[in-house]
Amino acid sequence: MSKVLIVGGGPSGLMAAYAASLHGHQVELFEKNKQLGKKLQLTGHGRCNVTNNCPKDDFFKHVVHNEKFLYSSFSQFSNLDMIQFLKSNGLPTIEEDHGRMFPGSNSSQDVVLLFVELLRKNNVTLHMDEECTQLLVEENRIIGIKTNKASYTCDVVIIATGGKSFVSTGSSGDGYEWAKSLDIKVSELFPGLVSLRTKEKFNLAGLSLQNIGIQIKKGKKVLYKELGDILFTHEGLSGPGILAMSSYVINKEPEKIILDLIPDKTIDEVDMLLLERMNHSSNKQLHHILEMMIPKRFAQYMMDQLNIDTRIKANETTKAQRRSISEFLKCCSFEIAGFASYDQAMITVGGIKTNQIQPQTMESKKIKGLKFVGEVLDLDAQTGGYNLQIAWTTGFVAGSTIE
Repeated sequence: MSKVLIVGGGPSGLMAAYAASLHGHQVELFEKNKQLGKKLQLTGHGRCNVTNNCPKDDFFKHVVHNEKFLYSSFSQFSNLDMIQFLKSNGLPTIEEDHGRMFPGSNSSQDVVLLFVELLRKNNVTLHMDEECTQLLVEENRIIGIKTNKASYTCDVVIIATGGKSFVSTGSSGDGYEWAKSLDIKVSELFPGLVSLRTKEKFNLAGLSLQNIGIQIKKGKKVLYKELGDILFTHEGLSGPGILAMSSYVINKEPEKIILDLIPDKTIDEVDMLLLERMNHSSNKQLHHILEMMIPKRFAQYMMDQLNIDTRIKANETTKAQRRSISEFLKCCSFEIAGFASYDQAMITVGGIKTNQIQPQTMESKKIKGLKFVGEVLDLDAQTGGYNLQIAWTTGFVAGSTIE
């Protein structure tokens, strides 16, 4: 039996504590807040998108950075294992669009309470409102930790301190600094799954567009190209498609975003479609025809940008004006001013480099007995329950592979 200290009471820390206690180890968990799972309770707008019910191969397609590192750990505890874990412990899940899984109670608090009960049953000691301030290492082996209240000795320390997003929940980047102090390499950090700010100002806040083409460019180079849903904000663009895109390009200095509102047709096909509709309703005002294809507010914005009179009728529209509309629908571009900061980020991109960690155990290759799990690692994924599953998986593996 080993003495195991876990630093951080978020999803990866809770799962690591549970897995270690299942194997009969003496487990103590340290949380700087007065409650466990503070960030976890905010996920999914309080409903907690616990995982995603997709096949394994599809899951890895949604991991943005270092998906191969997860192959070994996923074979030990997968998304399907997480769904079964919740069900077997009295918290069945419900499936929504795109495989997103939520607790049947629709309450993230119930997920936290489940772990609290499991840890209580397994005699895990909880140190609440106690902040770890230092890792104690001798001869490349972890021997304990110091907190703001005392010092503790141990055989294993599992760092589950999260990233730098949602600072109000206690995620202040401590794990990165401890790793650096031990010469464990950390990749550059960026806010992830964040909205985009544009240089252009427009009055489209609250308008959403579904399944449109999203292309990100730097000069002539295409950095990202995908379909997705977007939402216009007071500062720029957000929505699932933008959040997913951000983690791929935030560190590549993107310059321009191009939206394709009719991605299943070429410019010529859009032009022909528009001509047919204009011929069919030649006496109608042009904006009424456009509003049958795109939202009214966007049609107004487009005509303003193209300096086309909103009162113009279809039979008064020139070929050049029609072509400019077709091109705008296929290539509506905005200059990128930047992305939102950590206070609005859902996750952190970057972290402890995966080549510093044993993928089968989550143990540092440099410091014996020191493990890292969850968001502190250089692992991130798109929205939809994938990031939480990375936390569950890495936490379980770290706790269950202690000798």
